[in-house]
Amino acid sequence: MNFTQFLEKQWKLILGVAGVCLILGVAFVLVSTKSTNKEKRAQEAYFSIEEKLVELKNKAAGVPDVNKDPKEKDNTKPAPEAVDFSSVKAGFEKIINEFPDSNAAQMSAIHLAKLLDDEKKTDEALVVLQKVENKSTGLINTLVQKQIGQLLADKDKCQDAIAVWQKILDRKEASFIHAESKIQQALCYTKLNDLKKAEEILTNLANQSVNAEIGNTSSSKEAEKYLRLIQFKRASGS
Repeated sequence: MNFTQFLEKQWKLILGVAGVCLILGVAFVLVSTKSTNKEKRAQEAYFSIEEKLVELKNKAAGVPDVNKDPKEKDNTKPAPEAVDFSSVKAGFEKIINEFPDSNAAQMSAIHLAKLLDDEKKTDEALVVLQKVENKSTGLINTLVQKQIGQLLADKDKCQDAIAVWQKILDRKEASFIHAESKIQQALCYTKLNDLKKAEEILTNLANQSVNAEIGNTSSSKEAEKYLRLIQFKRASGS
C-alpha cells in the first residue's frame, strides 16, 4: 500500500460513518419537507425500497430482526446470509426513471450508486449519480455531489473530483461538509503530487478555530495527521 492509498483508506473509514449519519438525516428531511403529490408518491416508493435495502443489509451482516416476535427470539446471533440486491437496485432505478428531478430520485441514486460501487461497477455508479445531479444548493444534492467526487477520485480523475468538491465549498449552505471536502481535495492533490497545495489546504484547516462551520475539532485533527504524513514524505523524499 503506497502513501496516498494509506491516506485514503484512513479518511474513507471516517467518511463512511459520517455518510451513514447524513443519509439518516436526509430521511427526516424527506418526511418533513412539504411536497407535491408527485414527490409524495416518489417518497412512498422510495421508503418502501429503502426498507427492503435495510432488511437485506441486516441479513448480510447477521443483524437480528428487530421486528421479530419477542416470543420467537433467542440469544443466538443469526449468521450472515448471502443476499441478492437485484430487486432493490431495480426498485431504485425505477424511482429514478419515473420521478426525475425529485428528492426521492436523488436518494435512490445515492443508494444505487453505493451498491454498484460495492460491485466494482464504478462507471455505472457515476452515470447514475450524474443523471440526478442538479444545481440545487440543498442537502440531498450536496450528498450526490460528494459521492460523485469520491468516485471520480477513486478512478484517479482527481482534477474532475477537485472541481466537484469545489462546487460544495462555494456554497455556504453546504458548510456542514466543507471540512471533509477540503481534506478530500488535499488527498487528491497528493495523488497529483502537488504536495505544496495539499499542505496549504491542510495547514489552513488544521489552524482553523472551532466555529459554526466546523462544529468540532475532528476534521482539524485529521488535517493535522495528514499534514504530518505529507511533511514526512517531503522530508524523506519518498
